[in-house]
Amino acid sequence: MAPRVQFKLSYSDVEDRILFSGTFADGQEMNLWFTRRLTLGFLDLAGKISAATSGTASADPVAKKEIAAFQKDAAVQSADRSTPYDAGTPHQDLGAAPLLINRVSVKPQGEDRVSLVFGLTDQRQVSFPIARDAFLTIWDMIDELVRTKTGWLSLPENRTGQARPPQGVLH
Repeated sequence: MAPRVQFKLSYSDVEDRILFSGTFADGQEMNLWFTRRLTLGFLDLAGKISAATSGTASADPVAKKEIAAFQKDAAVQSADRSTPYDAGTPHQDLGAAPLLINRVSVKPQGEDRVSLVFGLTDQRQVSFPIARDAFLTIWDMIDELVRTKTGWLSLPENRTGQARPPQGVLH
């Protein structure tokens, strides 16, 4: 039986970062650090990508957002959160130690898949295509972790004074 695609998220108050671990169908595992700024930007981007890939032809942005929210709820309800995370073998190019990412983009790959593209601090990129429902569940898991464990939402939204990154890419 092929290894299942699984994700695990945890917050490190020492690092003030989220550790994102993922095991993919090929059995390889990656461990990535999400910084506060990147995570909060990802949450905003995820909402936009979700609405844009909701499959509705409606031009009404409110309708697209509502349909995307319904689809997210359905994906989260059907996700298997009871099976314990099974770490795979370290990714052949990334190794076992968590790596800091400085960029993530989400690229639609048809109607029911997306590709998560992670930019590493050494300028490499790692791309992982996943089902859209898995993406919606990851978004929900990150959102829940941010709301319940990090305390990041009590901070002013624009801490750096920098402009928001271009749509579709986070830095």
